[in-house]
Amino acid sequence: MDVIQRILNIEEGSYSSSLNEESLKRKIENLFEQTTLRLAGKLTSENEFTAYDKLVIIGWNMPYLRRKSAYLKGKITQGQNGPLIKLKVNPNSILPIFSILAILSGVIFTLIALSNTQVDKFFLIPGLVLIALGIVYYPVSTLLRNRLRNEMVNYLDLNKI
Repeated sequence: MDVIQRILNIEEGSYSSSLNEESLKRKIENLFEQTTLRLAGKLTSENEFTAYDKLVIIGWNMPYLRRKSAYLKGKITQGQNGPLIKLKVNPNSILPIFSILAILSGVIFTLIALSNTQVDKFFLIPGLVLIALGIVYYPVSTLLRNRLRNEMVNYLDLNKI
């Protein structure tokens, strides 16, 4: 399971807050009511919430297809020194999956172009383009994931445990 989380660029972490549990919940509700921030979300239960970045990376609207750039799930628990928040942040899963598949197919195309002299190097350019896209998209997914996490942590004044 840990390998899949690393491939899909999922990050989990625990954070502490200096606020009490009720104040923290109110601050989370106020966060989601603000329209000027780059994130939106809602409380899903008494102690859980979800948030997402407002940036849309997939333009078409299909059922059950997640279109936003990054997603966050949070759970508020009570710790020894006050409330703890467990955050699970992940980019849109299409970004890391596409980057890995692009690199693999790019390497295959490039090897085909370099090993076969009769193809006239037709596959070389698409292969190199796919490798470049794969190299770019994975760090972009990390950037989008970290952007959502940092915005949530900074707004709620959380400290990493």
